[in-house]
Amino acid sequence: MNTEPIYELRERLRAAAMAGTSLLSEDFRLKRACEAFRPLEKASPVFAKVGQLAAKLTEPDCQDPQGALLDAITLVDAVICTLGTVDVAGEIEYAEVLNTEENMGSLIVNAPYSTLKELLEALTTSGSGHYGTVCDTHDHHPELFRDYRVKHALVQALGASYSELAEDVEHWLIEDDDKTILPALYKDFDPKGKKEMVRRVRVIGALAGADANDFYIKMLGEAQKDVRTELIKALRYEPGNVSLLLDLSKTEKGKNKDKVYEMLAAVQDERVKDFYRELAKKKPDNALKYLRNTTAEWAAELVADLSDDLVAKLDTAASVPEKEKQELLGRLRSVVRALFGKGGTRICECYRNLLAQKEKINALLRETWKEPKNSYEKDVLQYGALMPPQFWYKTKGMDIEASLGKFLHHSVIVNPDPALQALALELYQNGNSGKTNAKFLSAAATVKLSGDENCVDWLERQTTEKVLLISKRSGERLMAVIEAVNYIMWDRKENRYHLYGSYVDCDPEDLHAGRWNGLVYEDDFYSDYGNVERNIELPHAKELIGWLIRQEASQQLEKVLAQLAPANDEALCREIGEYFYQRILNASNNDRNRLVNYLKLCGWKDCRGLGVNVVKKDPGITMWNLYGWLISLPGSKEAIMEEMRTVCRMIKSGELKVKKLNTEELEGYMDRWYMA
Repeated sequence: MNTEPIYELRERLRAAAMAGTSLLSEDFRLKRACEAFRPLEKASPVFAKVGQLAAKLTEPDCQDPQGALLDAITLVDAVICTLGTVDVAGEIEYAEVLNTEENMGSLIVNAPYSTLKELLEALTTSGSGHYGTVCDTHDHHPELFRDYRVKHALVQALGASYSELAEDVEHWLIEDDDKTILPALYKDFDPKGKKEMVRRVRVIGALAGADANDFYIKMLGEAQKDVRTELIKALRYEPGNVSLLLDLSKTEKGKNKDKVYEMLAAVQDERVKDFYRELAKKKPDNALKYLRNTTAEWAAELVADLSDDLVAKLDTAASVPEKEKQELLGRLRSVVRALFGKGGTRICECYRNLLAQKEKINALLRETWKEPKNSYEKDVLQYGALMPPQFWYKTKGMDIEASLGKFLHHSVIVNPDPALQALALELYQNGNSGKTNAKFLSAAATVKLSGDENCVDWLERQTTEKVLLISKRSGERLMAVIEAVNYIMWDRKENRYHLYGSYVDCDPEDLHAGRWNGLVYEDDFYSDYGNVERNIELPHAKELIGWLIRQEASQQLEKVLAQLAPANDEALCREIGEYFYQRILNASNNDRNRLVNYLKLCGWKDCRGLGVNVVKKDPGITMWNLYGWLISLPGSKEAIMEEMRTVCRMIKSGELKVKKLNTEELEGYMDRWYMA
């Protein structure tokens, strides 16, 4: 006997209990479940009683729908218990399992094996559609990924032939921060392996850090190629590895030697300081290359010395041969890049000294600049050292002020050094000239936003300019402020704001070799310093968000607002959500999918009118496009189905005009989506 209809009936009865009894007589899904159950009524008297109770609920003249619904649910649950099926009411829950070597103290999810089978197969085998299956399951049932069986399959998936899947799995394992998976990552580790082992090292490093130092050193003995490079990078977690790194600096070659030098640069140690001082005497450009991301105090002193040497040579830059001009330009790029993240009074003086020579530097830049071979090749001075969560704002033209403004902005994000913060405000105020310098506005705005004072009125004044005595918003200055806010994100795990950015290594030789690809980098392009995440209070978040909402809409502004939405402030999220809801109603087809994702980030649950609106604006919309739009809307499945019914009703009545759209076909696909 096929007992599946009784399980479907129970689900529909429970859904009705959550939705309320006022709509019972109109619930077509419940009616369909009753019809499917009808053949079972002949099997036994108790099944017949279940059918009678369920059918009574759908009658318009039911006298006591609440009592009848409770009786039906109680009887159905009792019948299911007699069928010998083990089941648990409610959402999927977790149960701790024994801390054995096999499962490493992980969790086992109380879910049917059939639910996990498809996911496990998608993670451990290759085939069409597997990537979509895994991603869809991760989006809608993230709890399944806590099951120890899935965890072990995730380790296998680090070697998936489909690289996008392997990269996503690496990210999920790191984000989950579950150290119980470490034994599975250590098991069968091959130091001579390929990309899978590289990803394993990255995950181990993120989860264990210095605790896995013995593992890194042991594997390093036989490691080759990219695995060896990644293990060298992992040595940075343990400060006590200085002696080992110094030894490796004498034996490693190629990119592995470069990696050793870069890892040493991050260490605050007198031996490393002496090592780099000697390197700077022999090969200053190499020293600057390796020092570009470190914030170590000794590195600031060394970079300041090299900057002073550069400034001294600028006086004769106009009269030297072309080859020397190119070498001087290369040194300038290296010095400016190495200023990033460094603090202290000497570094601040470097900024001032370089700005004092801006006429000579700009002349040198214009004279030595060569037209790029393609539109992706830009000068490194335009981009800075940090990539924000959303978009990257480059400076315009070859201008040392704009470049120093960019690197100073990124420096105050990484290093809240009081001297650097004061410098940002000083350079923005432009001395006693009475005119501010917009090229340093992003840096100054970051300093203001990082403080305790409400700076919204200040932002309003800085982005407003008078044209013929009429106040007008400056697009350039507003973009500079948005660029500063762009590095602020709400951390949903810690329930607080932080400054966030990804370190990026961007050498001129890489750019002109064609490796620059917009905002996407090859693996070697990413810095081994990872990301910067610095907590800030932002006590004036409500005022800041309100001010941003009042500005002229743009994609950049919308992205910033979405990442500022504080999940623990329902009222503020509702305010941002209302902004995105109205934007969707007026958005083009190209913008609405992006905006609906922002709407969901705000916890928005109301999808009323969003289906109707899209059909009004696009009468030629296809069934598939409308179906895809409807299932992407925020809110419960019941609310989305209600919006679909409204759309279909208006189409049938003629209120909505469409060219070719089969409402019955749409309803069928939506029903199957709802039942899934």
